[in-house]
Amino acid sequence: MSSTTRRLVQVALVATMLTGCTTTGTIDGRVAVPDKPAAAVAFTYTASWARNGGTLSTTLPSGEGFSGQYVHIASTNPVDTIEPSFWDPTWIDWGPPDTLWFHGSDKVVATLIGDKGDVMRCSFRLNDPERGMPGGGVGQCQVSNGSHIDARF
Repeated sequence: MSSTTRRLVQVALVATMLTGCTTTGTIDGRVAVPDKPAAAVAFTYTASWARNGGTLSTTLPSGEGFSGQYVHIASTNPVDTIEPSFWDPTWIDWGPPDTLWFHGSDKVVATLIGDKGDVMRCSFRLNDPERGMPGGGVGQCQVSNGSHIDARF
């Protein structure tokens, strides 16, 4: 085998391994908008095992799309990863980030930016922290427009 062929095979193997480090899934939710009946909403996540988190996106019934990063809180995350972006006492009472969040944590937090100017904050509790988002869980999101979302995956 020539060195060029060997190099191409190595590149293909690395690309295959990196692709295997992500998982895509969905989260089902119900959004409650002030003065309107609750409606179904679905999130899509892409978990990246190398980053202890991934991306999360959804589109609300209003048509506003949201996307952003989520972080699975673990001992490898420095506190500045989640503060102040993911914690603010005016949002849902998740409690401040502290050392209890980090050891074997079942917490996932996310801040999603809307394409019409709103912001969504989410907090999830994982069923199986070792498996991350693919292991399922429950959560809540709050939107800056007053909407609330209850989610289960």
